[in-house]
Amino acid sequence: MAVARAPVAWFLPVRTESMVDAVVNQIVDHIRVGTLASGTVLPGERQLATAMRVSRRTIREAIDVLADAGVLSVSSGPAGGTRVASLWIPDSLTSDSDELSISQIFETLEARRVIEMRVAQLASLRATEADFTIMRQTIELQRMHHEDRWRVAQGNAIFHRQLWRSAGNAQLESSMRSIYRRLSPAFFNAIERDRSSHASNVAVDLHQETLDAMMLGDPKTMEQVFDRHLSYLERTCEETYGRRRIRPLPDFLVDRSSPN
Repeated sequence: MAVARAPVAWFLPVRTESMVDAVVNQIVDHIRVGTLASGTVLPGERQLATAMRVSRRTIREAIDVLADAGVLSVSSGPAGGTRVASLWIPDSLTSDSDELSISQIFETLEARRVIEMRVAQLASLRATEADFTIMRQTIELQRMHHEDRWRVAQGNAIFHRQLWRSAGNAQLESSMRSIYRRLSPAFFNAIERDRSSHASNVAVDLHQETLDAMMLGDPKTMEQVFDRHLSYLERTCEETYGRRRIRPLPDFLVDRSSPN
């Protein structure tokens, strides 16, 4: 009698975040949501190790990774310490190294639409003036660098992380970080494929429209506005890969800005 054999395709790569990566990601997230501004001095190694419940060696290795990437600078002496040197985070620190298949990209876009739409609506109810200020500053930063598509993409990450933080739910924020690590290359390709400044301007305008809706504090308005926000990357991916989304969206996830 033939023995059933499980397809190897059922088994996916194991992704276990190291302690060093966890520390790096936490520092990067603080930088991207504006709690660690450029020039800010971090607590000492011993304090960070105690707060994060890791060894000082882990903290030291994480700082070395960020210093090598130009994100942190380390100096000795009484006035020394570890400082935030740059708001611009290299892609190597924030995106998954494995290239996604086209099917995986569309699957991740679907996950983003399901989760981030509701996160944005929560943010419209819970965001504070401090959140609005950081998001406004991020938009200004993107406009200032509108001809630099990489920095526009970086600004996109900063804006969205502040949006998730504004929703006040750590579990949803963690889910969105995971989704965006996978989608980061796709977003960069979306603005890179158009060599003019048009794509960068569209991305920045969508952020402004989203911020305006957040400040109104109306979840229904946010749903309408954020649908257009989500649709930008979805449509661009469809054009880039020359195909429609694999599965038709149900009514409650419909892209209202264009026929499906």
